[in-house]
Amino acid sequence: MSELTKSPYDPLLQVQKDSYRCGKCMLCKFIDHNEMTDTDFLAICPSGLRYKYEAYYASGRQEIARGLLEGKLDYNDRLLHILFTCTECGGCQVICSDQGNKNPLKTIVALRERVFRDELAPLPEHETLIKSMENYENPWQQPRARRDAWMRKMKLPDPRKEKVDTLFFVGCTQAYDPKLQNIARMTAEILEAAGVKFGVLGKDELCCGSTLLRMGNYDAYEKMARKNVELLNSIDVDRIITSCSGCNSVLREEYEELGGLDAEVMHSLELVDELIQSGDIKLKNKINRKVTYHDPCHLGRHAQVFDSPRECIKAIPGVTLIEMKHTRMDSRCCGAGGGYKSAFNDNAVAIAAERVKEAVETGADILATACPFCVVNLQQGAKKIGAKIKVMDISEMLLEATEPLPPAPAAAPAGPAPTTPIAPTEKK
Repeated sequence: MSELTKSPYDPLLQVQKDSYRCGKCMLCKFIDHNEMTDTDFLAICPSGLRYKYEAYYASGRQEIARGLLEGKLDYNDRLLHILFTCTECGGCQVICSDQGNKNPLKTIVALRERVFRDELAPLPEHETLIKSMENYENPWQQPRARRDAWMRKMKLPDPRKEKVDTLFFVGCTQAYDPKLQNIARMTAEILEAAGVKFGVLGKDELCCGSTLLRMGNYDAYEKMARKNVELLNSIDVDRIITSCSGCNSVLREEYEELGGLDAEVMHSLELVDELIQSGDIKLKNKINRKVTYHDPCHLGRHAQVFDSPRECIKAIPGVTLIEMKHTRMDSRCCGAGGGYKSAFNDNAVAIAAERVKEAVETGADILATACPFCVVNLQQGAKKIGAKIKVMDISEMLLEATEPLPPAPAAAPAGPAPTTPIAPTEKK
């Protein structure tokens, strides 16, 4: 037990091997040089790019971990700023895992957990979010009764009362944010059009806990995650889908440490891709647009889902897909993840603006993505620089391209717009 740790359990001890194996090669700052030689696009770490100081890169945070373990560093405001200005995009992880199977991202998460255990977190900007999770089990300060407002007139089945094959796990952001509820509605409409037997939990759905996990509040995350595992495993379905990349990453990967889910977890676009290939979804309406795709960090690097979103885009008649220079494992973060946007919104939007510039360079009319947090932050980034490119979720394009459907009933009023402590954030 180190001098600074108040609890016998020290999360840094779980990652000390990696922190001491860091050879300061500096490769975590860049994409694989074999993939690209354009010096304007070599950098990958949004935190390092923004603050331009070694401590803000993964290699610097490994040094911080060693300093705390050895009692050579003490906490101060600057150190906390360094620890919470990572978006946890995983860019450093891509190159470092290839250079000796090291895991700098786990060190960053452990550093934040350590701060929570030493009672120096949350940041003031995160306190409202934490209290909302405690009181409402969502980060939006909204009562559970409003969680199903987006679908009240859609008459979607409850999978606990009616046998279905698929559970649509909507997620907090799409359920509560009026600007993003259309993504949930459109996903549901696409599944209905394809004849998928699916249901939703409505107001009984719980937050996946992603925001708590990414911020380092592991105990609160684990409590919520275990409730979710018990609830979801009590439902007899073949698959669980979500159109939120953060929910997808947590349900798919992180819950494995807590026993895992019995059903297969998929992003909604993975299922839609299968339905397009099988002919159950027919895309007939032409959309004559040039589209570029932004890989969300938690769908791409974290879950390694790269092809399905692209196949969905390419299946839309009239669409031409143009790739940006940073794609797939080398994709640039939008800046909204890891609790970063809720605490450092202006900087998060500036990071998004850089990604939008890259999209504009392709000549595309539409910047498409598959994550509600990316949609919001990229839209704000585009507004910041006055870019005319339209930012859309792929589900919006897919619904526009499907055979004509009856007009969807208007959603029930959702009450006042939710306060946005995460503005919104995370994760990946």
